[in-house]
Amino acid sequence: MPIAKRRVLLLYPRFPETYWGLQYSLPVIGRKSFMPPLGLLTVAALCPAERFEFRLVDLNCGPLREEDLAWADEVFLSAMMAQKRSLRELSARCRAAGKRVFLGGPHATASPEECAPLADVLVLGEAETVWGEVLADLEADSLRPRYQSEDKPDLSLTPVPRFDLVDVADYFTIPIQFSRGCPFQCEFCDIIVMFGRKPRTKSPAQIQAELSAVLATGYRGDIFFVDDNFIGNKKKTQEILEAIRAWNEAHQEPFEYTTEASVDLAQKPRLLQAMVDAKFRRVFLGIESPSAASLEETKKYQNLRASIEESVLTIASAGVNVMAGFIVGFDSDPANIYDLQIDLIRRLPVPMAMIARLEAAPGTPLYARMEAEGRLVSEREGFVPSRVGDSNIEPLGSLREVLREYRRVLTTIYAPKAFFARVFLANTVAPKPRSFLAGLRGLIAQLKIGLNYSTGLGGLWRFFASQPVAYRREAIRLFLRLLFRRPDRLGLYLGYVILGNHMHRFTFESAVPLLDEQIREADAKAAALASEQQRARRAPRRLPQLAAE
Repeated sequence: MPIAKRRVLLLYPRFPETYWGLQYSLPVIGRKSFMPPLGLLTVAALCPAERFEFRLVDLNCGPLREEDLAWADEVFLSAMMAQKRSLRELSARCRAAGKRVFLGGPHATASPEECAPLADVLVLGEAETVWGEVLADLEADSLRPRYQSEDKPDLSLTPVPRFDLVDVADYFTIPIQFSRGCPFQCEFCDIIVMFGRKPRTKSPAQIQAELSAVLATGYRGDIFFVDDNFIGNKKKTQEILEAIRAWNEAHQEPFEYTTEASVDLAQKPRLLQAMVDAKFRRVFLGIESPSAASLEETKKYQNLRASIEESVLTIASAGVNVMAGFIVGFDSDPANIYDLQIDLIRRLPVPMAMIARLEAAPGTPLYARMEAEGRLVSEREGFVPSRVGDSNIEPLGSLREVLREYRRVLTTIYAPKAFFARVFLANTVAPKPRSFLAGLRGLIAQLKIGLNYSTGLGGLWRFFASQPVAYRREAIRLFLRLLFRRPDRLGLYLGYVILGNHMHRFTFESAVPLLDEQIREADAKAAALASEQQRARRAPRRLPQLAAE
């Protein structure tokens, strides 16, 4: 008689609206979420298929149904800190239904004491070296409340994730991981805390097998290598790029690739060309700040080795579209840091510029320093993770001025004219096609992708007609400029128009109202404090009573 399989529900909590979430643009392109949860898919692959059956429910794509919860014997949850509110709700619902909850992932690993009440079993750290013990104890019905992976596992132990569990039509991109760890020592970064400073990598054969597994789902489009620094081990990266290029050619090039890398990629021309040859078309760079003092403060020395502007132009002119992150709130920021950030972003071919206030992630050197200085803001004092404009660090200056200036940066860089000026830069610095025919083929391919994403000409027209007048006007102006100067880039231009819709709407419909609310709160607190201080100054002093009295 066959042994009944354990039925496991893989649950992924909802993300709040963010710049990265693309929540305003995803419906336009017929997608529901940015990417599926790679950690849960990897954990599922670590379980013997003959003993386990899985269902994946991603709350970013749809609700958790009662029939899915009733079906499950166990629930596996993973979450980032930004998902903590949804995580609490999911955990409460699952446990009320009598389901045993296993919780792992970045948030649990960084904040185990906070997460302990949300789960029956916590699995902390990287799963490859501890999951066998969890499964053995599950089989023996002797589970402990906490399992901790102390080792940094060899990634040759990592199986091909269960991409077959994903409805790939729901997602903008599909994630693959090549490496864990980063050689640098940025003070605010939790990656080196979780994964170490010695990058560990998968083999070329593993990556090719994962690409084939994604291909088998029927997916075609963008693959996001979610390494926090894809070029952390440059020798291994060179090898993997050659393996990806060979796989692309053998499978009629079904994918393009996106990743994250350090800015010193610009000083490695051979590596950069290998990325282009392997069809890496987008890269996210952590630029952070135009202030050398601020970069030194946070130990981001790799960004001081060459001009940021020249580095970005080198990468973009090679044919890789650049996205970038920026941070304000370093103690060493000069008084005019907001103007400096606006000016730097204005000069760069980086339409997708993400700028945030500095936050201290648990476990990082920055967190320890802020805690020692008594400058950490708790949730009881109003800190909401991933809320635009919020930070768990008490600024050195006036919070009101910080919020007002941050608001000014966002409304400046995502005003339609400024956004499309950067789109123009991004498209004109890109290399020109070798011939007219090559450019025409590229344009047709890009337009097919764009029209497919926007559900055809009708869907594209409805989307365009729904945009604010200022956004439409600047989009039309740029279309006419590119039509005569770079017609080969019109397909990519269309993608920026669709993604820019999210940046524009999120800024003016979500971020600005939230910031205005926080500014009013800061004003009210400042006024109350000033009133209290004034009353204290006016209060008559009481003379000490005589001993005889």
